Amino acid sequence: MDLPAELLSQLERFCVYQERCEQDVRKKLTATPCSVAQRDAIIEHLREFDFLNEERYVDTFVRSKIREQWGKLKIRQALRVKNIDPKLIDERFADIDEDEYRQMLEETIAKWRRINAGDADNKNKLIRFLLNRGFQMDEVLAAVKQD
Repeated sequence: MDLPAELLSQLERFCVYQERCEQDVRKKLTATPCSVAQRDAIIEHLREFDFLNEERYVDTFVRSKIREQWGKLKIRQALRVKNIDPKLIDERFADIDEDEYRQMLEETIAKWRRINAGDADNKNKLIRFLLNRGFQMDEVLAAVKQD
C-alpha cells in the first residue's frame, strides 16, 4: 500500500518524541484524510519499526505515574481508557516493587500533612485525598493507622 511519506515521517517523530500507545496514534490520524486501510497500514509500519510498542508504553506510563504519586487504581483506570490490554497491565503491575510503592504512599501522606498543617488531624480529608489519588482503601487505612 502506498503510504503518504510526509505523514509517515510526522508520525514517526510523534512516536519518538514520547512513548505513545495505539490509541494516541489513531487519535492523531483521525485529523488526516487517510482511509481506514491506510491508517491500519501506518500503525503496522510504526509497530514493525518499533516506533509503537505497547509494552514499552505501559512500562513508561506506570513508572511516571508512580513518580507523580498516583495509586494503582488510578493508573489502571488511565490505561483502560487508552484501551491497553488488561493482561499487559497485570503483567506490569506485578513488576511494581511493593516496598517502594508503600514508601511512596507514606511520602504522599507526609507531603499532604505538611501542606495541610491546619487539617493534619482530619483523617477523613486525608483518606479522601488518597482515594482520589487512586490508592486502595485497605492500603490507605493501613498507612493512616500507622501514623
